[in-house]
Amino acid sequence: MRYTVILVVLGLVQSVFAQKQTPQEYIELYKDLSIIEMHRSGVPASITLAQGILESNSGNSRLAKFANNHFGIKCKGSWEGNVIYANDDAPDECFRAYESVLLSYQDHSDFLRKNWRYQPLFELKTTDYQGWCQGLRKAGYATNPQYDAILISLIERYKLNQYDDASMPGTGLPKITAGETINGVPVKIAKPGETVTTIADDNYVRDRHIRKWNDLEDGEEIKAGDIVYLKPKRRSGSEEKHIVAKGEDMHYISQKYGVKLKQLYRKNRMETGAEPKAGEVIFMQKKRDSDDEVETARKDPLWDKEEKEVFVNPHSIPKKTESTPSTKIPDAPKKIDIKIPEYHVVEKGDNIYRIAEKYHIFEEDILAWNPDLNPNTMRIGQKINLKKMDSNTIKSTPPKPVESLSDEEVKKISEKITVNGAVFHHVVKGDTLYNICKRYNVTEEQLKKWNNLDTINIQLDQKLQVSE
Repeated sequence: MRYTVILVVLGLVQSVFAQKQTPQEYIELYKDLSIIEMHRSGVPASITLAQGILESNSGNSRLAKFANNHFGIKCKGSWEGNVIYANDDAPDECFRAYESVLLSYQDHSDFLRKNWRYQPLFELKTTDYQGWCQGLRKAGYATNPQYDAILISLIERYKLNQYDDASMPGTGLPKITAGETINGVPVKIAKPGETVTTIADDNYVRDRHIRKWNDLEDGEEIKAGDIVYLKPKRRSGSEEKHIVAKGEDMHYISQKYGVKLKQLYRKNRMETGAEPKAGEVIFMQKKRDSDDEVETARKDPLWDKEEKEVFVNPHSIPKKTESTPSTKIPDAPKKIDIKIPEYHVVEKGDNIYRIAEKYHIFEEDILAWNPDLNPNTMRIGQKINLKKMDSNTIKSTPPKPVESLSDEEVKKISEKITVNGAVFHHVVKGDTLYNICKRYNVTEEQLKKWNNLDTINIQLDQKLQVSE
């Protein structure tokens, strides 16, 4: 069973009950990040900003405040990161949680690029915001039938399409709030053009301090978007364990949780320089048992090889493709060729969503090809007509005119879409009542009131409501 971690919300406690942020303030804060993501992933900046405004209520929703989740993305697919629970379409649904807004924006772009449902969108121009909005609705990003209309209204109201042909900004990644920390250590997000030297100078320390605190080799440079520690990291993490996802290494985990890299190796009884395989559990507080060996990505150590090799720290190798952000918007993701039969025979457990996922076609198209089909009354053995969707369906079909919505209509729809229900915490090993109260900026009395309890004795897997 996957080890689930509840996010320790870092640096946001003071802002949870602050004055609401306006859409204009949200745009000013994240427009450069949306442009950077557009050049990295191909998702138009106007789409990212409009969805951020809508899904997070301009950064004011509880999901955004408690989990840095600005796009309402749930725990679907292969997600193995931090999570948080909140009431949405159903009670106590699982949502992705992030250490920073930056990671939320990056995951949003990757979520769209990696999902077959959104692949046709990347054949559109980044300036075709109407086609993107209609494609998002058709692909099922949200269930509201007016989802495209409200996104288009937001884009046109705030002139967000002006950023869709913008060049890569020289600076402008969202600044971490003064005093924001990870694991109690002050950090910042590196902006394009910043170096170890400039960051050291800005913070009145030496280059070697920044390198030591961030486990950087001599000559190794930071890149835009990196977490940079401005003081030494801790010996232990605020979370007990971390599940290694594909592509993650020990340096990444060290930076993510603010734990010294040397301590991570010691706690997990690993040789310095070794990297864990995806799926392995990395301990960040207690030292693992001696008989609980971490399976590493490299089975044979370098010094066992017949041919003598020089050890190279993987973190010292400059990543040219990442160090200098490209100004070229990437090509559309490669399509997966799925053979689609003329029809599908309904089997036990089938529903319209599962059928659509199986053949990589949209529910909307299935309904169009089967006018008499009622998705709620499908029966075993029933034939469902299928038709291979033309790869240029979205590209070649001009967007239908969408009526502009009034401010009042936008407000009503936004209230339905924004995930702003009660937030819940599932108790995991290492939690204490004090830490839970501190994490969510609540009192013990509030927890008693929201959970109808006279006393609170927390237990593993206990579910506690931690917001109104």
